[in-house]
Amino acid sequence: MVYTNKMFRNQFLLFSLLIALLSCSNDDQTTFESGSGERFKAGVHYELLDNPTKVRDPSKIEVTEVFWFGCNHCYALEPYIARWKRDMPLDVTFIKSPATWNDMLKTHARIYYTAKALGIEQQFVPAAFNTIQNEGRMLTGNTELEYYFRGFDVEKDRYKAVSTSFGVRNAVDQADKKMKDWKVTGVPSLVVNGKYKVAASRSVRTDELFDVVDFLIEKERN
Repeated sequence: MVYTNKMFRNQFLLFSLLIALLSCSNDDQTTFESGSGERFKAGVHYELLDNPTKVRDPSKIEVTEVFWFGCNHCYALEPYIARWKRDMPLDVTFIKSPATWNDMLKTHARIYYTAKALGIEQQFVPAAFNTIQNEGRMLTGNTELEYYFRGFDVEKDRYKAVSTSFGVRNAVDQADKKMKDWKVTGVPSLVVNGKYKVAASRSVRTDELFDVVDFLIEKERN
């Protein structure tokens, strides 16, 4: 994992410095096999959650990514997610769930759910990542966000109504609750069926995350 709750500060330059210092933490990794012959091992490649949570649709295996638009490793994971989703089995569903550690992240969670409620999630997510990661604009000011959504043909009054709606507020609260239930302390984190948590580490490179996810999906099927 790249970011922890303690690392987040209000200054973007400090975010960038911490990111730079930690960006090499996934190098030189190796895939291990457990004594049972399984390719991936609990406590090494994934964590078994103490208190499993319910999924939205019990007929499907749910994969949830806890993310933040300001996390460069979440940004780097986006192409892997897109590639994995192209071949995603019919019995699997994928959900994004924003991190909510502080006011800045809650603002980013709110605009994510606003975009989702407006039906522009597919365009908004890559745009928001690009704006924050490459342009250095943190998208936190009310006026800034009103104009930002205008770029997606969303009028100011419509943006304000949706972003302050009960549905969006409730979605942010639910994301916050899930993050706490899963004890997520860094992003990106992937939670499989409310039971297993997977994150980049010394044992799992970023490009191996979905190998572990696929392993856990198969484990759930069996």
